[in-house]
Amino acid sequence: MGDAGDRQFALVLSLARMLLATRGQFALALRDLSLARSGCESPNAFTLRIIEQKTDEAIYALGRGGSAMLEETLRRAIDDIAKEIAMERNGAPRLAD
Repeated sequence: MGDAGDRQFALVLSLARMLLATRGQFALALRDLSLARSGCESPNAFTLRIIEQKTDEAIYALGRGGSAMLEETLRRAIDDIAKEIAMERNGAPRLAD
């Protein structure tokens, strides 16, 4: 690639690592708020899968809708996670499958 290409690649790699770390923090924040809203104290495997799925959906929606849809997208993700956690606890059919 050459020196300039190597520097650009290093920058892209660094930004990708920051994005992954930020995604992880975003998922933890969604998890904590959703668990609090649903009254669940600790997540099980199903709940963690829902959180991962909804995190990715929220990130995609944020990319598509931009800042204009930020609050609505976040509220929807949190509500969806909390609803599915509550349904799982009550033995309702799983919507995330």
